[in-house]
Amino acid sequence: MRIPEREYTEAGRWKGRLTNKPIPDHDPTIDALSAADREKLATIWHHRAAMERRVGDAFDVIREALVRLRAPETLVSLATRAIDDEYRHTELSRLVASRFAGRALPMPERLHLEVPKHKGASPELRDTLFVVGQCVLNETTASAFLECCVKHATGPVAVAALRELLSDEIDHGRIGWSHLASLDQAKRNEVARWMFPMAYLNLQIWKKETPYDPSHSEALSRHGSPSAEVTHAALVGALEDLIVPGMKELEMNTASIEAWLAAGANTDRAPIEFLSI
Repeated sequence: MRIPEREYTEAGRWKGRLTNKPIPDHDPTIDALSAADREKLATIWHHRAAMERRVGDAFDVIREALVRLRAPETLVSLATRAIDDEYRHTELSRLVASRFAGRALPMPERLHLEVPKHKGASPELRDTLFVVGQCVLNETTASAFLECCVKHATGPVAVAALRELLSDEIDHGRIGWSHLASLDQAKRNEVARWMFPMAYLNLQIWKKETPYDPSHSEALSRHGSPSAEVTHAALVGALEDLIVPGMKELEMNTASIEAWLAAGANTDRAPIEFLSI
């Protein structure tokens, strides 16, 4: 099923505008690209549009979880706005893909959202794990990924789009950290026991979405798609420099995650040897 057009609304962050600042109408660096690089970048950004829309579905799950948890209305409102943000991100990514393609591309096919089951968790804990998994882990990682993309990008269209995406992702991550900070220590300790397997799976998914490409060129980096080596270092850096320190600040056990990171953060197999640490 193809994603509907123009799902974001006037109730969203920018009152119906797609972006805070306009995306450049013309980018001579795109015109200078080879046909092959343009085609590849159009494919990359078009797929990002589909992934952004799937995140919109994830935030629908987060909003309902926050409601069931009786979270403050401020957090519920932020989650509601995040859904609209992701609808904008979908259209923005499609627009960028179209610039590379040299024609207006249709909305991509909608991707299925697999909601984690978190078997063995109570309903209340499961809802908290939904919020933490999406916002603390995924959105914090997304922020690190986008910072990496911005750092290596020089194309005006790509830089403008990436900065718009990044400013929202940082905001989305705060939803999870705020909820986590609101829990008492006993509940945070419960969550901590789930964090290592969730962190491992989150990194595994991100690596799957950013595979090694032997044909990667610097031209792709300049337009928002850095190499897998650079990207994967940024993803691990999100755990080392943002997520683990944040958990420690909340007095959560991070020993298993840190041991796994020190051993190279391998995602090719389940790191069960670190579970009992």
